[in-house]
Amino acid sequence: MKSYIILITIVMVLLVSSCIILAWGGHDVFTFLVVTSIPEFDYQRLVEIRQYTYLEKRAYNGQRYVTEDLILTDKARINIDEDLVRKSGISFSPNQLVQDGRLPVWAVFLVYACFPDNGMDFVEQSEILRNLIGDTQANRHAYLKVSFFEYFEGDKSFLHFVRMSREAFKKGDEYWGYRFLAYALHYLEDLMQPYHVRPGTVPELIQYIFDPKIRKFLRNAHSTYDRYMTFLLNSSKYKEEFRQMIRDAKPLILPVSDEQLIYEAIMYSYSMFFDIHAEVKRVFGQILYERKASMEDFKRAEEKGELGRLYELTKKLASVLASLTKGVILKTVSLN
Repeated sequence: MKSYIILITIVMVLLVSSCIILAWGGHDVFTFLVVTSIPEFDYQRLVEIRQYTYLEKRAYNGQRYVTEDLILTDKARINIDEDLVRKSGISFSPNQLVQDGRLPVWAVFLVYACFPDNGMDFVEQSEILRNLIGDTQANRHAYLKVSFFEYFEGDKSFLHFVRMSREAFKKGDEYWGYRFLAYALHYLEDLMQPYHVRPGTVPELIQYIFDPKIRKFLRNAHSTYDRYMTFLLNSSKYKEEFRQMIRDAKPLILPVSDEQLIYEAIMYSYSMFFDIHAEVKRVFGQILYERKASMEDFKRAEEKGELGRLYELTKKLASVLASLTKGVILKTVSLN
């Protein structure tokens, strides 16, 4: 048993130290679709842009943890397609989005749902700690589970920003309430990407230690499924159907603590891994030994009818994620 624990630990160290970034694509579009389809949620409400006045116990990369408003300072631009604008019922001019120092709620979510991928989680740490758990960008966006072993702190990332959001709302600071909540949703979305909670099958993980080809294969499988979400949201022939499925998802407010909610989300994601991993390998198996699948690869596979099961599995996963995300928004906002 002791040797098995050592083996799993080595695998986890190798996996995390080899990951440059873990990011399920389409955080901005997915979160926008969720926010603008919650019944009786005023996503067009204007909130006053406030200065950052918070003390956080968690360390972040100071050069990347930007606290100014990126839209107000013209460092972020709203760029969404006409269909998203039309079906959400919003009307805006990109150059006049800020009105008297205020922003619409949907814009806060759209811009800041992507923010945790900007490098803010790359935090300096001792060489010993880095060798043990990998870089902080990776371990803060994942919660890897293999057999009885669980590692890393993606759940803590979600919980931290939910708490910060509630603190802001209690102070009457809606801007930072929504901005912190957008950060929290990013981690929830990441943890509902199955490769963020299960990197491979046990035989693959054992091979991972000794075989560089398997290392590349698993990293590319992970990145391919990251990209698949972006493909479905923006380029698939089923794009409209997929977007509408997210809009139609009913808010799910679980009568549990935030800690239990994120754990349940992780376990659901974990349960989906094996079927999704099998489909990714079936469709793109040979490609993954060399590279991650491209948008052109997805298009070709879709036209050949090879993505049917992966699409159905991803719809099921995304529908649950959309419902959970809507529930977290409603619960967090309504408690304040």
